[in-house]
Amino acid sequence: MYNEVIKPQLTEYLYRKAYISKTPLSGAFEISPLCNMDCKMCYVRMTKQEMNKVGRQRTVDEWIEIAEQAKEMGTLFILLTGGEPFLQKDFKELYIKLYNMGFILSINTNATLITEKEVEWLKKHKPMKVNVTLYGDCNETYERLCNNPKGFDQATRGIKLLQDASIRVKINASMTPFNEDDLEGIYKFGEENNLVVQATSYMYPPIRKDESSVGVNNRFTAKEAADNYIKIRKLRMDEKKFDLFIQKLEEGINTDDELIDECMDIEDGEGMKCRAGASTYWISWDGKMMPCGMMTKPYYYPFEIGFKKAWENIVKDTQKIRLPLECSSCKKIESCRVCAAMCLAEEGNFNKKPSYVCEMTEELIEEVKRISQTIKK
Repeated sequence: MYNEVIKPQLTEYLYRKAYISKTPLSGAFEISPLCNMDCKMCYVRMTKQEMNKVGRQRTVDEWIEIAEQAKEMGTLFILLTGGEPFLQKDFKELYIKLYNMGFILSINTNATLITEKEVEWLKKHKPMKVNVTLYGDCNETYERLCNNPKGFDQATRGIKLLQDASIRVKINASMTPFNEDDLEGIYKFGEENNLVVQATSYMYPPIRKDESSVGVNNRFTAKEAADNYIKIRKLRMDEKKFDLFIQKLEEGINTDDELIDECMDIEDGEGMKCRAGASTYWISWDGKMMPCGMMTKPYYYPFEIGFKKAWENIVKDTQKIRLPLECSSCKKIESCRVCAAMCLAEEGNFNKKPSYVCEMTEELIEEVKRISQTIKK
C-alpha cells in the first residue's frame, strides 16, 4: 500500500512544504486516556471514573469522520496514541479503517498488551512505526514506577512479537528518579535487539490532566535532569561524536540530532519555531484540537465546528504565541531549546520564562565545562 519506511529526506521535504503552506500534514489521534498501567509522571492517564466526570471518548465513526475531513485538508501521517490504544476494544476496527483510507500510521504503546492476536492483524496492515515506551530493564522497576509487577516481561514479549513480524519498533524511555538506575540497561536492551532508543530526562508537568500541576511532576531536580541528559548522550553517541557534542555545547550550540525532529527544526524567532500548529496537530480523547499534545491552549473542537475551521483557528492562534522576551534574547537559548509548551507547563503562561528549564540549562552548562576540562587533559 505504501513503503514501510519513508525516506527521511522525503519526509523532511514534505514537512517543510507543509510548514510554509500551513497544511496539516500530520496529526495525533489520542483515542483514550485509559491505560492498563499507572505511571507516576503520566500527563494524560485517567481511570474510567475520572474520565466520565470530565468528558467522553469518541466513537470509531466519529474518528473516521474527522479523518476524512483531515485527509481533504492534506493529512498524510496519523499517530494513534492514548492512554494505551491496545486497551480499546475497537482499536483494531479504527486502525484498519484508517489504514484502508491511505494514511501512514504510527502507534504509541507500552506493548504490554500486544499478543500474537494483535500482531496477526498488524502484520497484514503494517504501521510505519510502533513507538514503545520502555520504563525500565526489570519487573521491579515497572512495579515501582508503573504499578505493573509483570510490565517488563510483558513489554519485551510484545516487542519481540512485533520484531518477529518485521514491524518496525522504536524505543522511547522517560527517565525519572524511579527508573534512573535502569538507563544503561534500557540502552543495552536496545543494542542487543537492534532497536533505536530515544531517552529523555525532562518531564513536562501534567497540566492537561491536572491544571494545578503547573511546574510540578514526579521528576528529577533540575541538576539531576541535566546530569542524566549528559548520561543519555554519552550512552547514545560514540566517543568522537560525544566529544564534539560537548565542544559545541560549550560554545552554546546544541548539535544533538535527536532535537532536530518535529519539535525543533524551523528557523529561530520570537514565535513558535516548531511544526505544532503549522503542519502538525493533536486531537485529544475529549475532542479538542491543539497545536501540541503538551499544551492546553489554544484549542478548538473539530468534532463540533469541523476540522477545517478548527485547524484554521489553531494556525491563527499559534502564530500569535510568543516566547518570553527573556528567552528570545537569551544567549543560552540554543543550549536549552526552550519551547512554548515548556513555558505553559512550567509557569502556566507563554510569557514567563520556565525557571526549571533555565536551572536545568545552567546545570548542564556547568557539567559541560567540567567534562570539557577532563577531555582537554
